[in-house]
Amino acid sequence: MSNIQYLGINENFPVAGQDNDTQVFRDNFDTIKNSLRVAQQEVENLQDTSAKKNESNDFAGNILQNAVTINVSQRKNSLQSLPLDGVDPGTPYEVSFKTADYHILSLNQDIILQFVELPGDPDLGVASQSVGKMTLELYSGDGTEKTITINSVAGTVVKKDPAFPASLTVTSQTDPVFVEVWRHNSENIFMRYLGEYS
Repeated sequence: MSNIQYLGINENFPVAGQDNDTQVFRDNFDTIKNSLRVAQQEVENLQDTSAKKNESNDFAGNILQNAVTINVSQRKNSLQSLPLDGVDPGTPYEVSFKTADYHILSLNQDIILQFVELPGDPDLGVASQSVGKMTLELYSGDGTEKTITINSVAGTVVKKDPAFPASLTVTSQTDPVFVEVWRHNSENIFMRYLGEYS
């Protein structure tokens, strides 16, 4: 609800054809000035905090509820190859939930992956009431076998479904292996092996 006090303006003043009390002029101008100040504050607040159709919006963890969505997609992160140029292949590659929900990775050699910035990540420093899920679409960059090691960070336990292979590998440039990853607390990251699609 707006705090603009426009009702304090005497719209019947001044009265034509007679002397008018200058105090009413001053009161009207004071009310108009205060109302414009309040309007400025309210407009600036809307500019700073409302969702916009012409730019990206960060809701800062606030809840969007009782909504119906249609034609809403997930953000995709496609990398041509890993490891990245100039990066030691022994350095874990961070798969970030804040970057995308869906990651397509092509591996030129064995790689270490670790999952970061998911809800529940202790590095975020905040309690989480949400679940974050990511899907990985994995390829071999040259069609030879590449092994993927999952790195655990900050004491987090990585838990895998019973069908998850003892050694996660990719062998194809065209037939991807899919893996689902999710997290909701600081203790665990869960993984499900979805298999190779051909």
